[in-house]
Amino acid sequence: MNSRVITRIDGRLGRITLHAGPLNVLGIDDILALCDAIVSCEHCSVILLDASGERAFCAGVEVSDHVPERANRMLDVFELLAKTFAAAPAPIICSVHGPAIGGGFELVLLADVALCSPKAYFSLPEVQLAAIPPIASVLLPSLIGRQRAFDTVISMRKIDAQTALAWGIVADIVEPSELARAAQDYCERVLSLSDIAVRACKRAIDVGEISRAMHLYRDVILTSSDGVEGIAAFLEKRSPVWAHSTPVGG
Repeated sequence: MNSRVITRIDGRLGRITLHAGPLNVLGIDDILALCDAIVSCEHCSVILLDASGERAFCAGVEVSDHVPERANRMLDVFELLAKTFAAAPAPIICSVHGPAIGGGFELVLLADVALCSPKAYFSLPEVQLAAIPPIASVLLPSLIGRQRAFDTVISMRKIDAQTALAWGIVADIVEPSELARAAQDYCERVLSLSDIAVRACKRAIDVGEISRAMHLYRDVILTSSDGVEGIAAFLEKRSPVWAHSTPVGG
């Protein structure tokens, strides 16, 4: 058990909190614990990722893990983390109360939705250490454009909250005193929906092909009780009652 990554499951909501010191800098064991935490929430309908402390959401990965004798292991577990985020069936909502730097910024990029406070900023300082941010290098160009992505990596600029919102890095900015409540409310809105529909939406957004998204609609939604219930409830002018995982006839 890693006390620096705290997991709590409350019904259909999974909450993962980084509790790794003032800046939430993550070591190899912490990254593995975060992978385990996400997997432990696989049956949840939504996962909320936040962090304790006042100074930062996450200031990245321990620099000492970048030395030659540890770097390959660090990269292996960081790649595992990216795959674990991608494989999570439930949406991951990230609540960013402070700076997200280096690997911390990459955590935000891996999440499905991020909310942040005006105190948050996002930066990638790796190049000054003759290193690269591998996850950001892949995900940022499609999100903000190649030139902005290249500039963000090379200039090491600090992207403030308003710019992050304008560029689509975060979905909303919330005052610090309201951020925790706003993140909870966002999760509760997701919880009010059909798990089957939410998970299918996540997969459809990620597959990147219209034909595959159509197959998801046909093979997942149309074969589910919720797919039938949602349309029936609308036509009958009543609130739907979701089964979440029961197939038609199940």
